[in-house]
Amino acid sequence: MSEMNETDNQEIEIDLLELLQEFKKNIGKIIGVAVLFAAAAAVYIFALTAPRYSYTQLVDCATLNDKEKISFVNIFAEDVVDKKGHGKMWTEPKKCALTKVEFVRDRNAATNLLRFEFQGTEPERIKKEGHAYATDALAKINDRITELHEIKYGQDYFDTVSKEMEKINNSLQDGSISSQGAARYLQLLKERLELKEKNKMLTLIKGELVANRVDEAEKISRTKYVPICGFLGLFLSLAYITGRYCWKLTKKQ
Repeated sequence: MSEMNETDNQEIEIDLLELLQEFKKNIGKIIGVAVLFAAAAAVYIFALTAPRYSYTQLVDCATLNDKEKISFVNIFAEDVVDKKGHGKMWTEPKKCALTKVEFVRDRNAATNLLRFEFQGTEPERIKKEGHAYATDALAKINDRITELHEIKYGQDYFDTVSKEMEKINNSLQDGSISSQGAARYLQLLKERLELKEKNKMLTLIKGELVANRVDEAEKISRTKYVPICGFLGLFLSLAYITGRYCWKLTKKQ
């Protein structure tokens, strides 16, 4: 039994050595294919296609909770250009389009932020349209913040008035306050609510655009694809030689 295993191992070792010899005999072709793939990728990236640029805009909306922010991510995601290069609001998506909307944590901010990323081939256009889009998005966000603020304070006013009116009604019924006293109490209540209305706007914290550290569209590096294509060419050439070698073995048998 041990002799059979030893024989099998020897045959496998001989096969591997022969395969390595095949690689060695075709080393020039292997390297040539890898270089060809890398060169083709380099030509395509640097000569045949326009360079791509990226511009990022952050929006800080501390008043909103995380659930509200995520809902806005879903809303604005409808404007993200799809993989085929189409976007319902982008006339020339290759030149400029929204490519990503996400909910991120920024170490320089106290709360989570909304991040808009724009890409395209025209850096000035990306910056201009990206900033305009983010400004419009901020206006929509702030409308929602104001609405939520009004709802909160509206409920507070309703609760306050309900409690005070119930207190006045009970006092009139038990005779602990006269009608003149009730009128005076109502006047004071009105003044309190007016003051609360003035102070309300002081507590309204609206969202704002976060200033970019580098307010320019940055060129996207694509050089990593050159070695990746080189390795792809290397793998394909090795696979081809291995397949050809196996085919020769089957013919011998």
